[in-house]
Amino acid sequence: MTIKKLFSDFKPFSHGIAKVLGHLEADIMEIIWQKGKVSVREVYEQLALEREIAYTTVMTIMGRLAEKNILIKEARGNAYLYYPILSKEEFTGKMVGNVIDGLMEDYADAAFAHFMKKIGKEDARQLERLEELIRQHKGQEENND
Repeated sequence: MTIKKLFSDFKPFSHGIAKVLGHLEADIMEIIWQKGKVSVREVYEQLALEREIAYTTVMTIMGRLAEKNILIKEARGNAYLYYPILSKEEFTGKMVGNVIDGLMEDYADAAFAHFMKKIGKEDARQLERLEELIRQHKGQEENND
């Protein structure tokens, strides 16, 4: 499964990376991003502190995350270790980029209007930051000419 396909299941009313993953997948990824290379047992023990969950459920979900090319599954003796292909920041950047690209493809004017309304309403500093990004982008274009 490509990362682009993964983001095709965008759920705008969920929170965090659960917008593109299931809630349990998102919780597992948060643990893995915090810990680095982990076994199913380590993730299971962390999750079991917060909820009732079966070891086999965690094992199945981590296997699926590996099939989706979000995790790498590495044999280590009789067990497997899992670690993320992308850092949390890289994953988030790709997720945001894909969602915005999808909006811009079909709804550019509405997307820009909403961004501007949202930025202006939230914080004037964000609007200043956007203006700075636009100036930087224009400067890069002039340097490329």
